[in-house]
Amino acid sequence: MTQQGDIFQQLHLASVSGVSAAAFAEISTALYERELVHLAQLQQVSVAFLQRRLQSLPYHVRNAALGMLESDAPYSLDIQNASWQAPQKRRLAVTATQPKKLERWLAQAARLGDTVPVYDLRTPIQQARLDSIDRIDHEQQRVHCNMHGWFSFSGNCLEPEHEQLFLLRPDATTLAPAFCGHQWNHKGRIDPRTLALREVLLATRVNF
Repeated sequence: MTQQGDIFQQLHLASVSGVSAAAFAEISTALYERELVHLAQLQQVSVAFLQRRLQSLPYHVRNAALGMLESDAPYSLDIQNASWQAPQKRRLAVTATQPKKLERWLAQAARLGDTVPVYDLRTPIQQARLDSIDRIDHEQQRVHCNMHGWFSFSGNCLEPEHEQLFLLRPDATTLAPAFCGHQWNHKGRIDPRTLALREVLLATRVNF
């Protein structure tokens, strides 16, 4: 009986250069399973929407799997679960020096399309997520992220309903919670969440 991993290897072995075909198959399988579960749980979506998502799924999964294997992220890669792992802090917090670091980075080095971490300090579950910059307004000292809206150059969210969201300068330390899906509640650390395929693709665009 042909295994799913064998199918992935047969389909992609010729195009996977410089990485392990077996690892590629493992990651692809995990990503496919996660995304199919996610699509199955969507409510009030059209058949056309699901068809578009399913048609593009092989392309995005292939790019995500290759990107994870080729990433220079300083975290451990769990191939079977298509996830990164790193030690989790006791709590999620924005330190006093981070706003200034972000402000300098946005003024001097940030580019459209850069992947950035957004810390969500709202209760009951606090977590870090990945987003991307799609507009930088130097005149008004603000930056727009694709999913979370406008932030000031100091990292404070300017959207009225998202006051407890904070944008941070991307580096190995601030990105770790978002890459690894770390989460906290009022008692402390809880099990990590699984990154959506969109976040995995954003993660693979980061150069450390």
